[in-house]
Amino acid sequence: MCTAVNYTNGCHLFGRNLDLEINYPVDVVITPHNYVFKMKDGSEIKNHHALIGMGLIQNDYPLYFEAINDAGLGMAGTAFAGLAYYAPVQEGKKNIAPFEFIPYILGQASTVEEARKLLENVNLCDVHFSAEQPNSPLHFLIGDKNESIVVEQTKEKGFRVYDDPYDVLTNCPDFDWQCKNISIYSQLTGQIITPRFAKDAKDIDLYSRGMGSTGLPGGVDSVSRFVRTAFTRLNSFCDPNSIEKNVGEYFHILTNVQQVNGEAEIHPGEYEITQYTSVGDTDSGIFYYTTYYNQNINAVDMKKENLEGSSLISYPVLRDLNVNIQN
Repeated sequence: MCTAVNYTNGCHLFGRNLDLEINYPVDVVITPHNYVFKMKDGSEIKNHHALIGMGLIQNDYPLYFEAINDAGLGMAGTAFAGLAYYAPVQEGKKNIAPFEFIPYILGQASTVEEARKLLENVNLCDVHFSAEQPNSPLHFLIGDKNESIVVEQTKEKGFRVYDDPYDVLTNCPDFDWQCKNISIYSQLTGQIITPRFAKDAKDIDLYSRGMGSTGLPGGVDSVSRFVRTAFTRLNSFCDPNSIEKNVGEYFHILTNVQQVNGEAEIHPGEYEITQYTSVGDTDSGIFYYTTYYNQNINAVDMKKENLEGSSLISYPVLRDLNVNIQN
């Protein structure tokens, strides 16, 4: 399970929490402009936007979990188990395997509007990277500084593209259901409240600050995380002139829905945790991350690399606890 967020406040930030019981050996992976994406349908994508994000390099191919490009767009896949449907290859469609979807969009689109055009004839097809690596069931968040969309393909509804006014994506149920459910929490506010319990309720003693958020769900399930992240993101306040503060604010938003070891049991004695939190600044090309045991904010600057090259570049993720002692 995961939580992805598109965030604009002076700068544009895009990233996610990766919540899993498996600690994949991911790296920060940079794909320069002239690396050739060889697609399963036999086509190639050459001279594309440069990408940076978390992923696995397999057979010289970047399997991105999420990424941003150097043109201002971000994209992430989050788990959609039980609902994601990958169709057979269809004649007349642009058949994209799920593991190719992030490079296909981020390699060619600069904005959400350009991504929409690429999506018009897409079929997410059931073609695997290899016999040993079947497709993960996913749906996708795509965002730029102005808007974000969600892409889902289910057996019931087919290929769908949704406007996402909350700039958030978690997991199941489907996005349409999540948007209907959030109306239950429409009375919540981050502002000072006046009691409305009854006409003469003004004398009710408010025992705490933050009473406007009473009823905000606190679970680590996907519905609770969707509502809590949307509320936090939409009500967060940060100086738009400070990139550093905005990056810090972004991490705080996602820290609010991180999973602690022991909260979500997958098998007896095995728990899902937030393996990492990542955020890319699409203006600067800097990709930031923390891991479960390394809460220091680490960063890789894609623009310090030769982006005109043709070979993948990777940086190992710093996972170990790193405490800075000040005396």
